[in-house]
Amino acid sequence: MSRRPRYIGRAMSISRDEAREIAIVGILATVVLRVGAGVLQLIDDIGQQSTARSLAGRLLAPIGSTVGMLALGAVLLIVLSPTGSITPAVVKAARRVAGLVALLGIAASFHSLALGYSDVLARIWFAMINGLAAATLGTTGWWILRNFDADR
Repeated sequence: MSRRPRYIGRAMSISRDEAREIAIVGILATVVLRVGAGVLQLIDDIGQQSTARSLAGRLLAPIGSTVGMLALGAVLLIVLSPTGSITPAVVKAARRVAGLVALLGIAASFHSLALGYSDVLARIWFAMINGLAAATLGTTGWWILRNFDADR
């Protein structure tokens, strides 16, 4: 008599390792969506009235602490998972996304500080809560994955 799995109310089940990997991919996809939203804003703003300053502002608008926390969260899921439970491709993607967040955070900070429309203290405050936060969190995640030793 063959034993068939019973599916009551669910189509399939996944393991903890698969759940972690799916969560990491979902987090990374969310980061890509946030960055993509900036690209779409830039495309939408292209026209005769747009300037390089306004286009950069539209591109970098979604880059902030939320994007940085998502990138670092994916990294922490990776390093806190058992060795070998996350595929190398997902680890590489997370490192690249964290590096991208760091670079975009630096660019957003520069844009806010150098090209902002408000007074100096307001530009510093805005850069601190947005671009600098993303840059700090993204750089932290990138550095952790770059230097992580699973055997230690």
